[in-house]
Amino acid sequence: MSREPRLLPIHIYGDAVLRQKSEDVSAIDEELHDYAADLILTMYHRDGVGLAAPQTGVSKRMLVIDPYWSREGKPKDPIVMINPVIESSGGQTETEEGCISLPGLYAYVTRPAEITVSYSDLQGQRQKLSLKDYPAVVVQHEYDHLEGILFVDHLGTIARLKLKRRLKELESAAVDGINIRQDG
Repeated sequence: MSREPRLLPIHIYGDAVLRQKSEDVSAIDEELHDYAADLILTMYHRDGVGLAAPQTGVSKRMLVIDPYWSREGKPKDPIVMINPVIESSGGQTETEEGCISLPGLYAYVTRPAEITVSYSDLQGQRQKLSLKDYPAVVVQHEYDHLEGILFVDHLGTIARLKLKRRLKELESAAVDGINIRQDG
């Protein structure tokens, strides 16, 4: 790492970058290492358990997760996933989800309960993780961001209608398709 990590702005619902399919990361270099540190710092600063590059305005296939850190007694242990691929999934679970790109919105989402994900780490080594329950949900939520999908896209009609007014408010706050939250 060549510099101190810095806090990144968060792009909010209504910003076009959140609806784009992200591009593969082509080089793992010093700049990417610095960006990974920025993503991690921003995730923790926002009390998140995951953060994807598109949420910071960067349309690249990269995310960070740490599903356990906010639980009592658990140390911070972030995982950086570059060009992740969900190779398999199974089972079903329903979990209440929220997202820092959709502030104030929460809804129950049904997803696979178990996944196997492969990814490159910051050393360029391909890794494979099998996850279940909450950690699997966190990866799927962040992975969706790389595909231009938001958790509200998984909701049924009635659940979406309940959130419609708040979604319209967020969308109308976007200026020229960009809506950025830079506050503390």
